[in-house]
Amino acid sequence: MTMTIPRHAAPQSDTPTQVEIAETDVPATVRVAGVRLRTARAYEQLRAEAAATGWRGRLARRRLATEERCRKRAISRICEMGGWDIDAGEPGPRGSSGPGGGRTNVVPRLPEWRATTSQVAGGFWPFSVGATSPMLGTPLGSHLYTGQDFGCDPLTWFLSGLITAPIAFVLALNGFGKSSLVRRMALGNIAQGHTSLFLGDVKPDFAELTKMVDGQIITGGYGDQTINPLDVGALGTVLAEIRDSTPWSPQSIADMTRRVEEDLRSRQVSTVAGLVEINRGTAIRDFEETLLGSALEQLYRPIHDGGQGFTGQRPPILEDLYRLIRDGNAELWEDTAARTAEEYRASAAELCRSLRALTSGRLGKVLNGHTTTPIDPSSPAVCIDVSRVPKGDRKLKAALLLVCWADGFGAVEAAHVRADAGRGPRRTFQVIIDELWQVIGSGAGIVDRVDALVRLNRSDAVSLIMVTHSVNDLSAFESQADAAKAIGFLEKAQIKFIGPVGPEEIERLSQVTAFNAQERALITSAASTPPPSEDALAEMRRQLTAASKSGSTSVERPRPHGQGVFVAKLGTDDRAGIPFRMIFTPAEAEGGVHNTNARFDGVLKKAS
Repeated sequence: MTMTIPRHAAPQSDTPTQVEIAETDVPATVRVAGVRLRTARAYEQLRAEAAATGWRGRLARRRLATEERCRKRAISRICEMGGWDIDAGEPGPRGSSGPGGGRTNVVPRLPEWRATTSQVAGGFWPFSVGATSPMLGTPLGSHLYTGQDFGCDPLTWFLSGLITAPIAFVLALNGFGKSSLVRRMALGNIAQGHTSLFLGDVKPDFAELTKMVDGQIITGGYGDQTINPLDVGALGTVLAEIRDSTPWSPQSIADMTRRVEEDLRSRQVSTVAGLVEINRGTAIRDFEETLLGSALEQLYRPIHDGGQGFTGQRPPILEDLYRLIRDGNAELWEDTAARTAEEYRASAAELCRSLRALTSGRLGKVLNGHTTTPIDPSSPAVCIDVSRVPKGDRKLKAALLLVCWADGFGAVEAAHVRADAGRGPRRTFQVIIDELWQVIGSGAGIVDRVDALVRLNRSDAVSLIMVTHSVNDLSAFESQADAAKAIGFLEKAQIKFIGPVGPEEIERLSQVTAFNAQERALITSAASTPPPSEDALAEMRRQLTAASKSGSTSVERPRPHGQGVFVAKLGTDDRAGIPFRMIFTPAEAEGGVHNTNARFDGVLKKAS
């Protein structure tokens, strides 16, 4: 007989059975990482219902898809937030405003990429705001944030009406690519048919570029080519062409010839007076400048008119000028208000001593002779290399720069006169002044010549690019007038390329142009090179190993992270600049035209 135990008389126990737990105490859902999910039994039951047919099965499959999405969200939150169960709603565009959330008033700008509409988002253009990065002029590199190509040079932007004067200023610390940027703009102008003039390359940084484009290189210094300050140069050659031109009327030829002769004589007097001031260290006196002009007139005057018969084909040298002023004559006596030979010799003694120093001293070895290689204005580029001048010989460097500038701008004027006379095409020029601090600090009169070029470059069809390291370079003068003129160079530059500099330099530049917080952070951080990481050291060791196996004597020098980074600033207001990084083409990298550390080749391997 089977005895049935009544339900109420069942054995009592403190621990319920597994069946009772599954049926009574286990919830159907559980909260994981803030997301409500089904438990294992409820999840399996839902999957079984989803396998059925009919409308009940379709409804179950929709609930199953929702459940799968919730499970993925929970897994993502566990990975990103460490599994914190945050009881907050879904965040909006500015975050979650409820308890346990966070809200911000500033939304950071998302990075942008450029691509065609067929490459982005299935044919839709996702960006509503773009970054300014025009491709106009010489290609310089790519926008630092968007990667868009960026092109710029002062002459092209001036001809396009974007700036009012074709003047650019490049400023950055040593080794961050100032000269490379200028070489790229010079190369772009040469490709566009303009002539680049490097009148006084002090390092040199542009000789290789000039050689690469089949330009003209003139080397000045002790034992090198001689430059005659009294040579008529290209302007004298054009003067002879005008006299032989037939399409013009005799009166027109005479008028232009007279104007060119006066311009040529004025340049010669100004050059010799500047040389006297550089060597003497003080300004030339008024009657001495008049005496120089009268003596030059007599040197070029025909013999039958009482002159000495020098011509453009047979020009005088400084020695001839010195002898004429030393000996004197009635016409020169009048310039010094002397009535006797003794009075004349006393008045002209100081000038004679200065000219004698130019002919027989160290300067005479370079300046007292006929020009070895005259400037060819039809050349695509002209580089006057003065890097062989001893670094401590400031007088010779200043004298060479003065003569080179006079000869170079005489060639520019000659090209314009030739075009006006219908004897040649219209030409435009680009003057590059690298290491501006050395140029304007080399001697008296150089600042005035640069200032005249900054003010009158449009009438001469000349664009100007100046390069230096710091604003302090423009104010390190004993004369306050020269310092004010030099600071004006930066103020008048319509385009300023600012590379990596320190915070103090940014403050000095802020007196001329405005910088926002992001530009300040970019420029100063680019100037700070962090210590090498283990990855960088491992790559260097790999290169050293490969170089040792191949027998190479050098290893490619690592590039600092801020090298080639510049911000192009336009105008003086608070508009944002254009940040970009200059990129070398394979031809430039292989040709070594930008390698200004050539004397370090072979040293890196030993140092490493």
